[in-house]
Amino acid sequence: MDPKKLLVVFCALVGLACGAGSSAAREQPAASGPPAVQPAPVQQPVRGAVELGETVDLKARETAEVASKDVSIRFARLVSDSRCAAGMVCVWEGEAVIELALAEPGRGERTTAALASTGRGGGQSVEFAACRVDLVAVSSGGDQVTLRVSKA
Repeated sequence: MDPKKLLVVFCALVGLACGAGSSAAREQPAASGPPAVQPAPVQQPVRGAVELGETVDLKARETAEVASKDVSIRFARLVSDSRCAAGMVCVWEGEAVIELALAEPGRGERTTAALASTGRGGGQSVEFAACRVDLVAVSSGGDQVTLRVSKA
């Protein structure tokens, strides 16, 4: 067999092996049947104030307040994670997608934003209430994010 064809076949097989189940195992399953009654959400602690230009680490459902603005940022959840597991050799690095909940309580404004670790599946930043929030990193388990907050 031609070496070029062999390389293409090998890369395709490696890609299938790395991708098989990697994102499906970590994505949230779609709800089936009638919705279950959900308990009231537990209020997670506020991490404190973050200054413009600083980074902040948030665990899932933790909130940070922007010191000089009436803005709060909450790491709502990990939407999907198809990143290559530690110790694996993959053709594509994969991507983590998170959801942030942004609020400006004084004005009653709220929004959610999906940010992607590589930018392929969505933006890596969001602007809200004259603030820009950049996704810097997602932990390997997807339970903590590092965000940089700056002036928009």
